[in-house]
Amino acid sequence: QDFRKLHACQHIAPPPFPSRLGGTREGAMVAASIPETMRAFVVEDGTATLRSDYPVPRPGADEALVRVLRAGICNTDLELLKGYKGGFRGVLGHEFIGEVVSAASWPALVGRRVCGELNVSCSSCHNCGRGGTIARNHCLKRTVLGILNHDGTYADYLTLPVANLHVVPDGVPTEAAAFVEPLAAAYRIVEQGLVRSEHRVCVLGDGKLGLLIAEVLSRQGLSSKVTLFGRHASKAALLGDAVVFHESPREASALPDELRGAFDVVVDATGTVEGLKMAATLTMAMGTIVLKSTCASQATIDTSAFVVQELNIVGSRCGPFPEAMKLLEDGSLDVSKYISAVFPLERVAEALEMARSRGCLKVQLAIAPSELSAATGEPPAKRPRAGVS
Repeated sequence: QDFRKLHACQHIAPPPFPSRLGGTREGAMVAASIPETMRAFVVEDGTATLRSDYPVPRPGADEALVRVLRAGICNTDLELLKGYKGGFRGVLGHEFIGEVVSAASWPALVGRRVCGELNVSCSSCHNCGRGGTIARNHCLKRTVLGILNHDGTYADYLTLPVANLHVVPDGVPTEAAAFVEPLAAAYRIVEQGLVRSEHRVCVLGDGKLGLLIAEVLSRQGLSSKVTLFGRHASKAALLGDAVVFHESPREASALPDELRGAFDVVVDATGTVEGLKMAATLTMAMGTIVLKSTCASQATIDTSAFVVQELNIVGSRCGPFPEAMKLLEDGSLDVSKYISAVFPLERVAEALEMARSRGCLKVQLAIAPSELSAATGEPPAKRPRAGVS
């Protein structure tokens, strides 16, 4: 492992520390104050409960203990609560920014703000042996933060391997850094090489992920603007003139004739069967459909259009954190406009209910006391200067 890799987004060298002590004095002081129990939103046997007596996780030799500052609510979290992947057990959540409180293998990380990649690899299976993206995303024995056999972010503390962490530059606000994971997922489409400058590109779905995908793809030097299908013109307005907006019809059969088969690449961020049907209608022969959403519901679909039109269907999951961080650091993308509300952890049930509501974008949880002044249950622009509701 190379510590400097963790700082790739900042291009800074690791600060010195006394190796003979195995860490910094500050690190030792923080470690001594770690409590035995914490608050955590725990799912067990289909029931979700906010507990105050959940054990604080203990990091392994190559792991860090991270105090969570903020956590984002993702649609995958909502699907897990509905039974996606056969039922989830443990602490929910995978989008976060936190502060390292202990890291035995890299004590110089203590006190740094970090976000983290959610796939925890075994480093020994066939896919890990191949390295690169397949190792990052597709370890055969992986655990996944807040999704698969690894407690997540709706808690005071979490653990992750140091290799999964990315230091957040000082210029990136905490509320923006909580977007790194979904923004990286949006950038994965670019990393996969699915979009070229001459392509006509369409994004289906104007939810939080669909809008971030449109933000990323509109910055790729395409010869024509990204087309966005959604139900809310007000959401498309958040992208300004970067996209061409069309209101989504209820059924694929109602799509305008001039847009049928008009796109080289169609990204389906709806997570619905009807969205996939619409994507098949919009994609030109031998074009590509990118699937970006998970969905717990089961359904049947006629695949004849995919065969006759020789369409490529590509799944797309987790993406590159450094590229996402660059977008936030250079100031060209203001993600705060996508925050619908911020809630304290004590109101997590209310936050989840709001996240499920039609038209809602990103809901964040203020976990650490330092973030509570923002936790009013309202968008940033509507918050009072102080106080917690």
